[in-house]
Amino acid sequence: MAFVALLVGAAVFSLAQPITTQAGPIMPEGRELHENIVIKKADGEELVFSVELASSGAQQAQGLMNRTHLPEGDGMLFVFSNEQRRAFWMKNTLIPLDILFLRADGTIHHIHHMAKPLDESRITALEDSRAVLEINGGLSDRLGIKEGDKIYHSTFRNMNLLAQ
Repeated sequence: MAFVALLVGAAVFSLAQPITTQAGPIMPEGRELHENIVIKKADGEELVFSVELASSGAQQAQGLMNRTHLPEGDGMLFVFSNEQRRAFWMKNTLIPLDILFLRADGTIHHIHHMAKPLDESRITALEDSRAVLEINGGLSDRLGIKEGDKIYHSTFRNMNLLAQ
């Protein structure tokens, strides 16, 4: 029974290619599906990204699979109903990604840099995550995004704190 629960958990909570065999896009790539997030770095600089939200199981299973391009400044925010350990993989993901694991308050607690396209190895963080953000591989380093920086979005109920 514990094995079945673990297997189901791994399939549901995977990221960029969240342990699934599904092919083809589930949701359209229209701009209407994008929302802005703000990453506030430790030095106070604010970076705005346009992200697709992946909150349903189907959206999370699809992730960024089979995409040949992700515009710089875009990403995908995987939003979960609770905090727990998350596992992602890059199966059927054609572009390198930085995978940012987030606490319930939006703080980045782990960054997996330059996840390799098509790699089926599990990508995890050592602590529980409420959300995960995927952006272009190498962008975290290029923009100076670090663990401890904070993401502002309605998911984290922290937008009112952004001006502080």
